[in-house]
Amino acid sequence: MIAIQLSARAYEIDDELRKYVHKKLGRLDKYLPRTHQATGMNVEIFRDPSGKEDNRYKVTAKVSVPGSDIVAETATMNPHSAVDIVEEKLLIQIRKYKDKHTTKRFRVKDLLTGSESSEE
Repeated sequence: MIAIQLSARAYEIDDELRKYVHKKLGRLDKYLPRTHQATGMNVEIFRDPSGKEDNRYKVTAKVSVPGSDIVAETATMNPHSAVDIVEEKLLIQIRKYKDKHTTKRFRVKDLLTGSESSEE
């Protein structure tokens, strides 16, 4: 489970939202490679009173991993839905990070069949 630092600007975070953030974003570390575990996550929830009706709450999440950090942000009318969207964005970026930082293992059978089909 990732250690999450939750902060808010112009908004009071209740216990329900705090539990929801920990439930949704705390389990993202299982998608990271074992050799590149996350050292922490910063989540900021910002309520913009001057924003449009459909963009009142802005959620920004930053996962600290070796190398460059993974950052996702979105703005919606509901903080819970913003957390859901940020979770999906982080999941996509973590998959890209994992593909980039894991070694590719090939089976000899796959290599042989792949080379035969390319010769035809």
